[in-house]
Amino acid sequence: MNYVSVDFSLNSPGICIFNTESNTHHYISYVKPGLGTKKEQKLQEDISLLSDVTLVYQQDWKTTFGDYSKNELAKVRRYMATADQIINIILGITKTKNDYIIAFEGTSYGSKMGTNNIIDMAAGAAILKEQMISQLHVKDILTVAPTTIKKFAGKGNMNKLQLFEAYQQNVNDDPILARSPLHSMIKDLEIGKKIPKPLDDLVDAYFLVTYVSNPST
Repeated sequence: MNYVSVDFSLNSPGICIFNTESNTHHYISYVKPGLGTKKEQKLQEDISLLSDVTLVYQQDWKTTFGDYSKNELAKVRRYMATADQIINIILGITKTKNDYIIAFEGTSYGSKMGTNNIIDMAAGAAILKEQMISQLHVKDILTVAPTTIKKFAGKGNMNKLQLFEAYQQNVNDDPILARSPLHSMIKDLEIGKKIPKPLDDLVDAYFLVTYVSNPST
């Protein structure tokens, strides 16, 4: 069985795959080129070399589809292309179309993205779900509230930084996380008050996939 968690965004989707046979996690970051500071971009290069991380830079959507920020057809084409590429990355890791349980993190009610951005996010996520159902043997698709994921990691009112620190500390004593090259690399990383992209997305995806694959939840 492959559990796949998706912390969806347009510029930096974070995904974590848990395979029950190999008992391993694999992280996917599908990140917009040039996202973040130079220090963050260097970190992206470093984590892309890890055995449990696949980091892929998105293509230049503006060159491909024109002004997709205003053109609705261009937006939909972008979302469809994004979905295809993410699914191909997943298939490249799992090597099978069979036996998937998919989990998406729900939208936070405290989000300050604005109505249009939330609509675009929902549209992109819906197309990804539809493509997953079409191209993979999906047994179930779940949507999990952010507060539920945070409670699993400690407290329902945790902020992003606290969730990142919970990952660093391996608060649930997860033996899979303890042997993760990504965790080993960042468990002592000092980041200040801002979590470097795409680590925030990958941490969310980790806690989500661990929550949905946990028999006691």
